[in-house]
Parts: sequence; C-alpha cells; structure tokens
Amino acid sequence: MDASHSTRIEELLPAYALGALDGEDLRELEEHLGAGCAECGRQLDLWNRDLETLAASVPPLAPSEMARARILRLAAGAAPASARAPRWTFFAAAALLLLGVWGAAGQLRTRGEVRRLTAERNRMARQVDALGREVNLARAEARQAAQALQILAAPSVRSVVLAGLGPTPGAAGHTYVNPQTRDALFYGFNLPRLAADKTYQLWFIAGGKPVSAGIFSVDERGTGRLRVENVVEVEDIQVWAVTVEPQGGVPQPTGEMVLKG
Repeated sequence: MDASHSTRIEELLPAYALGALDGEDLRELEEHLGAGCAECGRQLDLWNRDLETLAASVPPLAPSEMARARILRLAAGAAPASARAPRWTFFAAAALLLLGVWGAAGQLRTRGEVRRLTAERNRMARQVDALGREVNLARAEARQAAQALQILAAPSVRSVVLAGLGPTPGAAGHTYVNPQTRDALFYGFNLPRLAADKTYQLWFIAGGKPVSAGIFSVDERGTGRLRVENVVEVEDIQVWAVTVEPQGGVPQPTGEMVLKG
C-alpha cells in the first residue's frame, strides 16, 4: 500500500467514480492512483463494477417535463457563471447518488445470492429425495432377499418346475414351497411384456379348484417374482399355473395359460 494512503483518500473514490471530483482533490487522487496504490485501485474497481451493474440492470427512463424543468432551474440558480459551486455540494450530491447506487447494487447482489442459494437448496432436496428412494428400494430388496432365503433354505422345501405353453414355449417357472410356514416363492423367466391392461396371474389347483396366488409383472428381461403366503398343504396341490388376465386379476382364470407345472 502506498505510504500516502489514508482514509481521506478513500473517501474521494466514490465521487471520482461518478466523475464528480475536480480541483485539488482530483489532482491529488490521480497522483495517488498513478503512484500505484493497490488498495485504492481495488476499491475503485469495485465502485466501477457496481456502477456498471446498476446501469446494465436499470432500463433507461426519460425524465418527466417537471423533473427536467426542476433540474434546469437548479443548475441555472446554483452559482453565477463567474463563480464555482462550493466543493461540498459535489460531495453531497455524490454521497446521495452513491447511497442509491450502493443500495441498488447491494440488492442486486443479494437477489443473485438468494437465487443461487435457492437453486442449490432445490438441487440438494432432489438429491436427498433420490437417495431416500434408493434407500427404501434397498431396504425392500433386502426384505425380499431375507424372505426368499427363509423359504429356499428350509430343510423340507418343495420345488415345482413350470414349463412354457402356447405362445411362450421358451418361458419357464419355478415354485418353492416351505411346508412348515406354508409360504411359497415363485420365479418366472423369459415371459414377454404385456400390454398395460393385462397382467400375469399365478394359480395353484387344490381339490380340483383353481386358487389365485397373486398377480405379477415382468421386467425388461422377462423375469417376474411373487411371494405367496398361506398356501394349502403341499400334498393337496396338484398343479401350479400362470395365465394372462385383465389388469388387477380375476377370481377365476379366464385367459390363456402360459406356464404349467
């Protein structure tokens, strides 16, 4: 910082940025800036940027006739041609204008910061929502895996293979039943995706009557999964089958059978 730097020098910078400085003060400040004072150069850049920001953000507005007449009247009566206006009037005018400039520029910066923080908050909220969905999905998958393991690892688990029929000869299915808990787990493979108004429905036939075990859909690989609770005794089940039914399922099978075993 230049040795001649002082608070009084800093106070001249706003008026200088507005072009409202003259006389000895103008000469002194320009000599000071010419001497390379880094702090004054930095502050002057800030004032200039604020003025440019304000000018760019406010649309030009033509003064009314009343305002134009008042300005001309004040200019004509401020001082005779042979006299100079007191120097303090320039500083007073500059201070008033700079207060407006500084306030407007500050508001612009504040609004910009609010918009940036709002956008950042919204971005983080979306990330939190996405992470929450992933956590819930992971928990659901973990529960399904635990349930499947409980059935598959049962010592007396019964396994039934279902073969593809009709339009899906390459499809296959597998049902695992735990006789102790009477829970079953069904997997279907290579099944085609259905229209939005259709669904796959799993059945088991016991005592010659079909009983619905639930509906399921398949993913892009043609794989479907269904857990069934409270099935009848394993010895009473003659057949497992899958049919194509209206969305939501039906009490009794009506559609084409695609898997049977």
